[in-house]
Amino acid sequence: MVAENSTPHLHSAVEPRQTFRRALDMAARAAMPSLFVMFCAILLSAPFGIPGQAQLQFGIAMCTVWFWAYSRPRSMPALAVFLCGLVVEIFSFGPPGTVLLSLLVIYGVAHHWRYGLSRLGFIAGWLIFSIFAVLASFFQWALVCLHAVALLSPAPGLFQAALTIGIYPSLTALFVWGRRTFANPDQA
Repeated sequence: MVAENSTPHLHSAVEPRQTFRRALDMAARAAMPSLFVMFCAILLSAPFGIPGQAQLQFGIAMCTVWFWAYSRPRSMPALAVFLCGLVVEIFSFGPPGTVLLSLLVIYGVAHHWRYGLSRLGFIAGWLIFSIFAVLASFFQWALVCLHAVALLSPAPGLFQAALTIGIYPSLTALFVWGRRTFANPDQA
């Protein structure tokens, strides 16, 4: 009796074949966070008359970039953050470049600190996010004041910071569920 010397594939029966349809499904699942930001930016640019609609647009984008940059950076690469920031800039009415720059800075911080942030608890991560949300809102307020060549009321900036900090827990719960289900490229 002759023994076979070739080693069998370890997971040949478990892993599905890499087809075009599966590759497309994996790409769509990986792009879900970016598509979510773009969809919300377009939806919230419509004149619904919701109080704080522009601030909510920025808050959703910032929360999404922060969460995905440290929890699954493959789903939110720097190019996707740039494109999301560009879409939010196109559909927002703030000073040009502030949202894009804020999102890129938030991405850089979260991506650079991702190992430390992933070990922290939710409350500590939320506090760190809150500091950056306040700084980004202050940055936007300062640029609006420079653009208007006047000292404007900081109330809209404070409202934007409070709204961004306030929606973070609910969006995090949605993203944690999405990371396990529809936005998981490994389940394609």
